[in-house]
Amino acid sequence: MGFADPSAGFQHVLPDYHPQKVWPDCRSVVVFAVPMSPEMNNTYVGPLAPWPERTLPSPVPDNIISEHYALNRVARLSSNYVQMVCMAILESEGYRSSFRRIQYKTAAYEAGLGVYGKSGLIIHPELGSRLCLGVVMTDAAIEHDTPLRDFHPCEGCDECMKNCPAEAYDPQLDYPESWSRETCVARRAEIDENGLYCNNCMASCPAGSIPDSVIYQVSTARSLI
Repeated sequence: MGFADPSAGFQHVLPDYHPQKVWPDCRSVVVFAVPMSPEMNNTYVGPLAPWPERTLPSPVPDNIISEHYALNRVARLSSNYVQMVCMAILESEGYRSSFRRIQYKTAAYEAGLGVYGKSGLIIHPELGSRLCLGVVMTDAAIEHDTPLRDFHPCEGCDECMKNCPAEAYDPQLDYPESWSRETCVARRAEIDENGLYCNNCMASCPAGSIPDSVIYQVSTARSLI
């Protein structure tokens, strides 16, 4: 968990998603990360997908690993739980809070949870890119963290670019100029039609390690589905 200052940083956020634009009373942004499955690639989205446009049933691919599918669902539920607990604590202390939509990756960077990788994913020092982010805005003035300065996980590596099925990256440029949103979104839409969700950039990233507790959850998650 980290805390970002909405009055500083956030230079690269889209104007309509700036915390103080979304909620003018915001004085602190609470950002947290929940570990995801080690195998976050082409995850089945199915009828219980968290996005409204992906609620239609689709066939389960033959190569899906049910434990990872279950764990990813648990991670998203855990993120929602942490969010609710955080808001309850703040409000019990007399502060207001909000979970209106802002750009989570930018908030995570500003809160010092990780840095932008070549793919544009947030790379956490321990978890790498396999994490589920959550955000709560509050009018409480919390001591703020700062972005990481001496963490360079992508030096000498371009696995995310090599494994992108859309070829949406230009290796000669740095993120965000290196990434074509249009190319990426168009290819992902094609993949979605087959009931899959492309996470090749995340799955191919060698940065970080997965805690033993998450490995244990993977081995036991089958009972949850």
